[in-house]
Amino acid sequence: MMKLPRLFLAALLLTLSWPSAATEPLTVRYVDASVMKRNPNNAYFGQLLQLALEKSKAKYGPYQLAPLDIDISQRRHFRELNNGVINVFWTMTNYRRELDALPVRVPLMKGVYGLRLLAANEHDLATLAGVQGLGDFAPFTFLQGRDWPDTQILRLNRLEVSTDVSEGDMYEFTRRHPGYLFPRAVTELYSETESRNFSELAGEEHLLIRYPAVMYFFVAKQDTLLAQRLEYGLKAAMADGSFDQLFYGFAPHRIALKQAQLHRRKLLTLDNPLLPESAMPAEVMKLQDEVIAHLEP
Repeated sequence: MMKLPRLFLAALLLTLSWPSAATEPLTVRYVDASVMKRNPNNAYFGQLLQLALEKSKAKYGPYQLAPLDIDISQRRHFRELNNGVINVFWTMTNYRRELDALPVRVPLMKGVYGLRLLAANEHDLATLAGVQGLGDFAPFTFLQGRDWPDTQILRLNRLEVSTDVSEGDMYEFTRRHPGYLFPRAVTELYSETESRNFSELAGEEHLLIRYPAVMYFFVAKQDTLLAQRLEYGLKAAMADGSFDQLFYGFAPHRIALKQAQLHRRKLLTLDNPLLPESAMPAEVMKLQDEVIAHLEP
């Protein structure tokens, strides 16, 4: 019988006795500013991230989540992602962002961030009730953030946009200044205005602005394993129905869809030339149609 060299045998025994790195939980750091920004919608993405990791645990191993309650810009998210400070975050995709980070190409919100309601000053409601096309927005200026993808989408559709107001002041600015509109996703408007005591700005009930838009998880460009894991987990959740259960069962979503009555609104469709073809715009709009037609009991 051949004898193994002593050094090789010692190394083998050490390897067998040492805990395998594969059994160590994967730590996933992400920014959850739900409390700081008084935005309960962020909790959905944290829950969806957990669902994707849970659905992929049998294949990829254990994990632990490490949320950070800080308020940083979308641009800084990309920097911290590629610096390794965080491992994942969620945002709308476009060509530039898919060059800066690695997208997990599974829509997180059924295109809802391209379904926009308008936070509006009460003095503008009568004018907005008569809007039938994009040209009727000529008297209005839309408030947007400097690094938001929606900013360019609105401008490319020849709408007047201002980025001079900081994000935290946009509702207050709209309250004080007629003639300004602050478009928010269907799932954002009601929860945000209620939590920040701006409920009177959610009184516009006539219009629904629509453009194909997709929210993805993004990871660092070199983190292909996490991207593969999240894609696997999200698709597994879609296949077994737990994705839809979370999306429609998440309380702010359920309340917003019931309150918005999307199927009764005037639909105004914008082009989104910034959406990569890989996002399949036609499929995104089918998802949006599903949400518009969904009736909460």
